[in-house]
Amino acid sequence: MAEDQGVNGDFWNDQATALLTKFNWEKLGDSNIDLANEEKGKSGVDGIFTYVDSLKRSITEAVIVESKRYKTDSFSSSSLQSWITILDKKLTNLKNSEDLQEKFPVLTDIPLRTGVIVIWFHNFKEYFSFKSTFESYQTGIKISRKNQGSNKIYVLENDAILRLASLQLSIKELNDESGDKFQFYYPSVDLHPAKRSKTLNINYMFSKFILGDFTDKDSIENKVVFYFGGLSIESFQRLKHALVTFSYLDDDKPLIIYTYHRDDEEFRKVKPEVIKLFKEHLELREMEILGDLPKFMRS
Repeated sequence: MAEDQGVNGDFWNDQATALLTKFNWEKLGDSNIDLANEEKGKSGVDGIFTYVDSLKRSITEAVIVESKRYKTDSFSSSSLQSWITILDKKLTNLKNSEDLQEKFPVLTDIPLRTGVIVIWFHNFKEYFSFKSTFESYQTGIKISRKNQGSNKIYVLENDAILRLASLQLSIKELNDESGDKFQFYYPSVDLHPAKRSKTLNINYMFSKFILGDFTDKDSIENKVVFYFGGLSIESFQRLKHALVTFSYLDDDKPLIIYTYHRDDEEFRKVKPEVIKLFKEHLELREMEILGDLPKFMRS
């Protein structure tokens, strides 16, 4: 059975939208729209989004999002290669489309150079044994040389989707505690000042750690790190080095580190060393490991 069509396909499109909009990505118009492209043909897209990227300077980016729902045994390397090749062509042909700009005037001054494929393998139990195969498919992808410098295409699959959903649940916990004060922290890069935003940019979605902060109900600023790396003391030493490089740590402000991976027995052994490494004011919390899509994506 290949990709589910009709109602199931539209349902997954809605679920992908529910995830992205939780991170303050804005959906433009309806799903499943056909747009006239520069080749005088039609390009069908599942959805178009915009978000404000605050990594260096605040700039609004437009993104074509393609939503796919598949079974692992119906999927092959050629499936992924075909999707990426087609999406790459859509980005090239639509970025100067008059039809697109007429439908969404906001895109007249916003670059369209990013695509995201959100794929959910719904035979979830089989996905775990399939994951390494999927990763090998990703490493084998080829993109036309003439487009390599312009378009960027990202792939979110089960692990990445559930990781983002878990991140969102942790943010909700912090917002419940602080009165909706949590913001992502984008450190100073290339002489650009640090910024705070409620919007998650595309690069943070794939990062080993995500920075944020909030002012609690006692008016104390709390630093937050969502950490997706390993749980060895060496891994935490590398994390601390990165945080120091970004001038993120502050002895006078509480630090919360959310860990994502689970290795309870081993982590118990090094936990005292981790606390000592970050000195005082450290609170360690665990992010939720989801076995399926969360309610906010299914409702």
